[in-house]
Amino acid sequence: MTRILSVLIMMTALFLIGCGEQPQPSDEGTPTDTTDVSEQPDVHAEAPLLKIGHCRHDHHSAVFISRLRGPEMREEYGIYLEPLGEGFYALIEDGRKVAELEFIPSQGAMNIPNNMVSGQFEVGFGGVIPFAASADQGTGVKIVAPLHSRGDMLVVGADSDVDSWEDFMAWVEESPEPIVVGYKSPKACALMIFEAALDHLGIPYSFHGNQEPGSEIVLYNCQGMGNLNPSLQNETIQAYISNNPSCVLAEHNGIGKCVAELCNLPPGDFANHPCCGIAATSGLLQEKPETVAVALRLFAAATDYINENPTDAAEAVAEALGNPVEVEIASMATSGYDMHVTQEWYDDMEAIVCNMRDLGTFTGPLSEADWEANREVLTDFSLLPEELR
Repeated sequence: MTRILSVLIMMTALFLIGCGEQPQPSDEGTPTDTTDVSEQPDVHAEAPLLKIGHCRHDHHSAVFISRLRGPEMREEYGIYLEPLGEGFYALIEDGRKVAELEFIPSQGAMNIPNNMVSGQFEVGFGGVIPFAASADQGTGVKIVAPLHSRGDMLVVGADSDVDSWEDFMAWVEESPEPIVVGYKSPKACALMIFEAALDHLGIPYSFHGNQEPGSEIVLYNCQGMGNLNPSLQNETIQAYISNNPSCVLAEHNGIGKCVAELCNLPPGDFANHPCCGIAATSGLLQEKPETVAVALRLFAAATDYINENPTDAAEAVAEALGNPVEVEIASMATSGYDMHVTQEWYDDMEAIVCNMRDLGTFTGPLSEADWEANREVLTDFSLLPEELR
């Protein structure tokens, strides 16, 4: 009886499977999954790693746009970053992971080349002056892309009667004591431009700690951008020269006011001066050229995004730096973001190198006044997208 019962159950089951009507899923309330799995990149796929150093200010905005505007860059450019955590990102191009980037903040642009040489990172966002000084020392550091221009200001106390460069010059001439002007580092672009203006106008100046008789201006090293506004507030200095956003932050917080853009100072050699660039070590250019090239394509897209979406870009940078959005809108408006290699860029860089040479900065190949040879030492733009070269 048991065997007969088992056979009957099996036959019934087969009948139901073969002839029975299968339940049909209802379309109501059931979401349709149209995701094409093949379009989703494998963000954990093996890919070359690139370590990138940068400073926490808005001259390096391409870093922050790349990190915070991934969906928008995917939509507009097809190249973008997917966060992996702990400062690591998957670089996606054409739907495929092609590199992995690690972003490493650095204290001050003047430290970027040294950190590159020591191996802390391979690509650096930093000042063209520190990069030129490093290249002259034979480190193999080369500028691989322009990045940023202008963005340097003269700031005085909020209660000062000075409202322009002309007012500042009158203040210097009339003051019975030297005016103490702060700067963030000896290799800051703002300092070089300010010195060039004083030399052109014949204004005697010297440096704090080595003050010379007859100086009308004493330049004071505040040891970093973060110390400029506190030094102005506690009257250690009476004015300062620096890149934004510290200058706009001074106005926002009622500490100081911006009275002149340094690009407008005499003799007029630095009207659109390069301030920051992207650099790499010569070893990296030989070992990972394709990885550097795709990173440059990413940052070129981010730079275009900044220019096409200035308000949204300022919001992203404000989020990254912890600054008010209105500060970044005003600050970034004083800067130029452009990765194109132009004749103007070369001319401005030549003026910077000549000025550094006149100040006795160089002891290596850049000490020779041969711009064609200097360019070979200082730059390598071969990995930039062709339309930027």
